Amino acid sequence: MKTEQEQKEIVESAALSYPICEYCFGDTTQIPFSDKVRYICETDCERYRYSWACPPYCGDIHENIDKCRQYQNFFLFSTVVEVANAWDKEVCLRAKSGHEEISRNLREKLKEKLEDFYMLSTGCTICEKCACPDEPCRHPEERLSSMESHGIVIIQLADEMGLCYNYGGDTIVYFSLVLF
Repeated sequence: MKTEQEQKEIVESAALSYPICEYCFGDTTQIPFSDKVRYICETDCERYRYSWACPPYCGDIHENIDKCRQYQNFFLFSTVVEVANAWDKEVCLRAKSGHEEISRNLREKLKEKLEDFYMLSTGCTICEKCACPDEPCRHPEERLSSMESHGIVIIQLADEMGLCYNYGGDTIVYFSLVLF
């Protein structure tokens, strides 16, 4: 079993091979969890009920929170994208795909070197249109669930960890989390 420091070095080294903006390490006791985050999913997200990576299909909120708490450390990172219109959901979804690709690639790289970790991101974007709820997921092994689906209050966490989540204008910031 690798030491905590060795694990951090593995994660940092792997992550820095991608175009990430900011990152930090922390203890999972620092992660703010709230089951109320699911309300935002239900009321504000068009992917609610239409993505296997998002509520209500990604698991019970309390079980998801417990799963996150099984790990001791986290690595939070961001990517930043400038878009023509940050209010255009389709533009933002296309921009999010780049972040998700980085996250999936990082996860594959970490699988080679870490024994046990769990990764969350912004929600799956592998397929142009998710098969949910009519058919099974086409890529269950590649899918990343959203942090919100696990009760993580991501803006609060980023703020408390000193990471920027607003660069102004038509700039979008996306976050992913590696628990280990």
